[in-house]
Amino acid sequence: MPKWQSLINAGEAGLMYCACYRFALLDAPDAEARFMTAWSGITEFFKANAGALGSRLHKGSDGAFYAYAQWPDKDTYDAAGQVKPTQDFMQHRLEWAEICAPSEVLFEGEMITDLFV
Repeated sequence: MPKWQSLINAGEAGLMYCACYRFALLDAPDAEARFMTAWSGITEFFKANAGALGSRLHKGSDGAFYAYAQWPDKDTYDAAGQVKPTQDFMQHRLEWAEICAPSEVLFEGEMITDLFV
């Protein structure tokens, strides 16, 4: 079986879970640079401590940021909220609260096909 077919089949078997978000920044000094640092730190925390596979961040034409985070499955995603936060994580979350409006969850769901290969 070609490698791409096995990856598509893995997705069809529900081996990847995704959450997509929209972030609007507040009017704060250096908000965009501070947001990028906080987002990166939070993403790295979940990769290192909770089993996340990573995230991609985009800036929309409306000026908001959009991200999707990938997880191996919904159970891992759900359990991430129970992971004990580190000092660095808490600092990133406090920074986030100063520069970002509440996050909007656009959708969550299992991957059914992966054509990023």
